[in-house]
Amino acid sequence: MKTIGQTVKMIRQIKGFTQSEVYSGVMSRSFAHRFENGENDISAAKLFKILDNLSISANEFRFIQNDYHEPTATSLKRRLLRAYNGHDLQTMGQIIAETQKSSRLSYKSVAAMGQILVVTYYSKTFTVTPAMENLWDTLFASQTWTLEEIRQAQILLPIAVSRHQEALISEIVDRFENNCRQYLQAVDDPFHIADELMDLYLYLSLFQIELNLAQYQSAKEILNKIRQVNTLDLSWNGRFQQQLITAVWQLYFGSEKKGLALIAKLVAVENLYSPTVDHNLLAIIKVRKRLAKQYRKANAVD
Repeated sequence: MKTIGQTVKMIRQIKGFTQSEVYSGVMSRSFAHRFENGENDISAAKLFKILDNLSISANEFRFIQNDYHEPTATSLKRRLLRAYNGHDLQTMGQIIAETQKSSRLSYKSVAAMGQILVVTYYSKTFTVTPAMENLWDTLFASQTWTLEEIRQAQILLPIAVSRHQEALISEIVDRFENNCRQYLQAVDDPFHIADELMDLYLYLSLFQIELNLAQYQSAKEILNKIRQVNTLDLSWNGRFQQQLITAVWQLYFGSEKKGLALIAKLVAVENLYSPTVDHNLLAIIKVRKRLAKQYRKANAVD
C-alpha cells in the first residue's frame, strides 16, 4: 500500500495541482518533497488542510488509499444489505459465516446484523446469539454514538423485544434521535442521517415493532416523527420509505382508500424494475394490508 504522502502526490498530479497550490502555508517545499516520497509523516491537522486544498473528503481519500476499495467490514455490510433486499438467504448465510468467528468488533457487528435479518424473516422474536449480545453491550456502553454506531443501533430494537426488554425501546429511540440531531445541520445533511431515521422508523424497527406489539398509540405517533424529517434531506430510498410508512399508517389509522392508492403508486414504481430490486417493500405491503384489515375490523375503524 502507498504511504499517505504517495497517495496525496498521486491525487495532486491527477487533479493537475502544483505543490505550491497544495502545500502553501502547510509545509515547506523540501518537506513536501520528502512527504510525497514517503519519507516524512504529518499530523492529522495538516493532512486535513491538504485534503481541503485538494477538494477531497477524508472518506474518499481513505478509499483511494485502500487501492479504490472500501474497508472490508463496510463492503461486507453493503453486500449483506443488498442480499437482504433481494431475499438472498444463501449469500447472507455466507457473509454471517465469514464474520461471526472474527475477533474484530466491526466483523462481529456485521454477523449480528446478518443473524437478526435472517431470523426476522420468520419470527418476531429469536434467540439472542453471542454476537448480538456483544453488539448490544458495546452500543449501550457508548455514551455517544458516532456514525458507525448510529448505522448499527436500529437493530437494538428487535434484540430488546427478544430479550423481553420492550421497556427499553423508548430509551433506544431517544438515544438514536438525539445522536442523529448532532449530525443534522440547519441547511444540509452531509452524512444522510435523515435516511438512517427512516430506516429506524420502518424496516426492522420502530413502526413495525409497535404494530407487532399492539402498541397502536405509539405506532400512530410515527407519522408525526416522519413529518418532522426534512424531505429535502432524504435520498430517493428515504423518500420511498417515508411514503411507505405514510401508506401503512393510512391503512391502519386513517383512510384505507388513500393508503391503498399510495401503495399502488409505490408498487408501480417498483414494478419498473425486473427482476424486483426490493423484495422487502413488497413483503411489508403484503403483510400490512392483511393485518391492517384485521385491525380495522376489530376496532371498528371506518
